[in-house]
Amino acid sequence: MIDKAIQEPFDTADWVAAVKASIKRPEDLQALVHTDIDGLGKKALYRAEDLDSALTLPPVKGKSEIWQRIQIERISRANSRAKEALDGGVTGLIFSHTALPSEQDWDRLMDGIHPDWGLPVYWDFADSNTAGVFLWIDYLLRQGYDLETLTGGVFLDPISWAARQGKMEGGKKTMFDVLHQTLQYGLSEMPKGHWLHLRSGFYRECGCSPVQELAFALALASDYLEEMSARGMDEEQVISTMMVHFSSLITSDYFTELAKPNAFILLWKNLLDSRGLAYHRPHLHIETGLRNKTLYDSHSNLIRAGIESLSALSGGVDSLVNPAFDAFFKEPDAASYRWARNIGLILSSEAHANYVHHPAAGSYYLENRTLQLAESAWNLFLEIEEKGGMTEALKGNAIQQMVTLKAEAEKKSFLNRSRSLVGSNVYVDEQQKMAKNYTRILAAEPEEDLQFLKLRPERLSEALEVERMKMEQIKTKES
Repeated sequence: MIDKAIQEPFDTADWVAAVKASIKRPEDLQALVHTDIDGLGKKALYRAEDLDSALTLPPVKGKSEIWQRIQIERISRANSRAKEALDGGVTGLIFSHTALPSEQDWDRLMDGIHPDWGLPVYWDFADSNTAGVFLWIDYLLRQGYDLETLTGGVFLDPISWAARQGKMEGGKKTMFDVLHQTLQYGLSEMPKGHWLHLRSGFYRECGCSPVQELAFALALASDYLEEMSARGMDEEQVISTMMVHFSSLITSDYFTELAKPNAFILLWKNLLDSRGLAYHRPHLHIETGLRNKTLYDSHSNLIRAGIESLSALSGGVDSLVNPAFDAFFKEPDAASYRWARNIGLILSSEAHANYVHHPAAGSYYLENRTLQLAESAWNLFLEIEEKGGMTEALKGNAIQQMVTLKAEAEKKSFLNRSRSLVGSNVYVDEQQKMAKNYTRILAAEPEEDLQFLKLRPERLSEALEVERMKMEQIKTKES
């Protein structure tokens, strides 16, 4: 027989009282209600009254794909790593390099790789991406591929590249004129390609918050739609070639990262509605971020990437990439690449993390969190629009100021250890030596001829690690 008391509903006040009664230390009461880096309130207890209505989201495309990013250090090795990745289960490739391949390099890089087998291949050439579009298409035409059926593309996002460089070569009009001509060519030759990339993850790597990352993605989309339509492109055609890039970083929290893709879908629908456009789901791509990765105790980066990947897949992204855990301080070997892709493959193939559509549906906290993120990001987006849009806000240093304020607050919390990175600012292994393994020397960045402040991606633990490596070298010389 069921106890009658169990059948009777309890008020929220009853639950709160029960939670408070279970707390032994008075100072722990502060954890029941607090705010995050975006100033959004978070509670320890959520119930139905915390939602005005159930969250309704458009349908998703299908389960997430696991891709791999290959850094081109040596042509033959990059080709080998790419083929190992394909044999190992990935369904898409991203090649990264700071220089354009020669005609012979294209042939060697793509030897044994078949983009006509339904394989999306993407290229990231830093400041040479515009030229990369023409060279990639030229390679495909030389090989005799039917470009009408191919997917993939080159990462075009001149606004974010200008933010990284602190200037717009030739000015705003020239930048968008070149983009327009490049997009027209790319779409005319390879209409299923993704040529326009909203790389809001870049700003996250510079220290912006999750709400800012969402708002910046929407502001980038708005600017590109406005500028391309002004040059005669159909807005639906522009939307069809967009891909949205986010970074997943558990330095915010797991559930915020899980809610972020759905929050963007709500924002995206609002943007399309405001422009009178039919809903078309964009391709949402997430890479596990670099900002919270560490040089010391670097294998912990694999655990961080695992948690970040789970949040991304559960959140419903279309594609996921885990960069090699050690790629920022040395050339990754075959094992590093294998561990990177296997994180996503295990979560997908064994844990089936991406088999359930909208796993957060019905959770009072997660639905509330999704709406919080979307509403705050929409308000910030409107502020950016009032400044003239993303491009003008960058030119006026407004975006840089927003990012810097959040980045400095995050860095302060890292340095005072209220934000922990295991192996870096807490639970440090003082005996570990890493100076000899650090082979990535960052080139000096000239500051002349800047038109506005530039944004630079930075790891939280970078400054501490530099000092620690200096001490290593001093002790080595003394011994």
